[in-house]
Amino acid sequence: MDASQGPDAPAGPVPPDRAAYEFALYEPGPVEKSRLRTLAANQTARITVLVTALLGCAVAVAVMLGDTIGVQGLLVGALLALVPAPLVVSAIVWLGRVRPLPGKSLLFAFAWGSCAGALVALLANSWSFDKLMDLKGEEDAELLGLTIVAPVVEECVKGLAVLLLFLTIRQSFRGVLDGLIPAAVSAAGFAFTENILYFGREFAASEDSGDGLGTTWGTFIARGIMSPFAHPLFTSMIGIGFGLSLAARSRPAQILLPLGGYVCAVGLHAAWNGSATQGLAFLGVYFLVMMPILGGLVWYVVIVRRDQLRAVEDELPGYVAAGWFRPHEPLLLSSMADRSRALRTAKAMLGPTGAARLRAYQADATLLAELRRRASRSRRGPAPEYPEQEQELLNRLWAAKPILGRVIDHTMPSPRWRYIKPPPGWAPGMLPFGPPGTAPYGTAPYGAPTGWGPPPGTAPFGPPPPGWVPPGRHPAAHPAWGAPLPYGAPVPWEPPRHAANGPWSDPAAQPGAPWGPPAAGAGAVPAQPGPLGPPMWYARPGDTPQPAPPEAAPTESGESQP
Repeated sequence: MDASQGPDAPAGPVPPDRAAYEFALYEPGPVEKSRLRTLAANQTARITVLVTALLGCAVAVAVMLGDTIGVQGLLVGALLALVPAPLVVSAIVWLGRVRPLPGKSLLFAFAWGSCAGALVALLANSWSFDKLMDLKGEEDAELLGLTIVAPVVEECVKGLAVLLLFLTIRQSFRGVLDGLIPAAVSAAGFAFTENILYFGREFAASEDSGDGLGTTWGTFIARGIMSPFAHPLFTSMIGIGFGLSLAARSRPAQILLPLGGYVCAVGLHAAWNGSATQGLAFLGVYFLVMMPILGGLVWYVVIVRRDQLRAVEDELPGYVAAGWFRPHEPLLLSSMADRSRALRTAKAMLGPTGAARLRAYQADATLLAELRRRASRSRRGPAPEYPEQEQELLNRLWAAKPILGRVIDHTMPSPRWRYIKPPPGWAPGMLPFGPPGTAPYGTAPYGAPTGWGPPPGTAPFGPPPPGWVPPGRHPAAHPAWGAPLPYGAPVPWEPPRHAANGPWSDPAAQPGAPWGPPAAGAGAVPAQPGPLGPPMWYARPGDTPQPAPPEAAPTESGESQP
């Protein structure tokens, strides 16, 4: 080392550039994370802080309500409020059971609405009422508080739960129901705490007047039986706004849609509260406005649910051809009754843990079908993140098969029919496939039926989205799914086969594969060489079978490439 460098100079050759040497000598070391950032990155710490904050809000709400309505009023109000709350929450969760959100998210939404949201609303409404009473008088202050302050504040605090979930678990929000369900659950939690206040206040007033429970039962019938849906209906507009913003590509639309939902929620809430102060006008708003809106919302949710199941039935057969799913799974996953049977089978064979894994498997398969349906219907084509999301879902589904394989193979879809519109010119009394003298399949000597079937060149599963590349056949498609699980000896069983369905859908079936060797009994069809397209028994009447995909070419590493 050169002595002219000084005692603090590092050992080794000096860089030719003096500036570079000085920069290397005085370069600061890595910045250590602060304790606050370290805690924020710890999931356990975040959950602990959140639970502690919500418990603190619950205690504060209980103390405030106890001071207002008394201890007896608090207990009676809580008991009466517990009657409609589980029914309302169960109905809301049932609407989203095709692809449910995580239970922790829904629990957070209910806790937020019943604890944090209720505390903020109590403080804001009390403070604003005092200010308005000093300015406008008691009567005007009550009217303004009900029609302006309460809707604005309460819908804001209830919708904040959806915003927090949207920011923290953004990957779980993929559709309209993903915003609507937590919004309605948060509102149901808020209504639970508000009902405690109203029921307890009426009980305390009836105790003072010696009327017993007369007015309390009247309030319970009005709020707990006639209108337990009111708050969930209002706040669901905010959830719909967040759900619609998922499909928007422009930044202004992604911001304006949730704001528009918030404005609708405030408007409905203000109309509801205003009508409650006008006597018989309340019944008109109830039957002519709120009930039709509620019916329309339920109808919309049912349509969305049906579209989710239809997407599973229509989109997954393309993945069956690539080896990612069993041939019967699209039908098995597109029926809620069949899903329930599969869950009961999983619980019997694998216990509660197996049922939970199957439920997650069903949700991922539904999400995959929705992802492809949305990409195929988008006028701009698939989103840039579509291939990555598709591959992630396929990998998750494939990783779950070693445990759920036997459950899937032991649960067959129930037979069901779909209505097909008759061909033009058909009349009662004619054969179902066309005029008399024609055969259903167009074989000689009758000729093909007229007006039946899709236009020439139409594929059975619809055109793929622009730029979409179908997933290649999985290099380990249909492997043996590992050793038998410790729940007993395997039950001899074979998936249903029919000679009219053509060759086996899995031409590579081997004695060790989960499908088993081709049966040699009557009606069995031997395996055919070469990959095949989707099984013909998924083609709807009038569809044309898909052509067989080209054979995969082996690479130098021995793996096949599509």
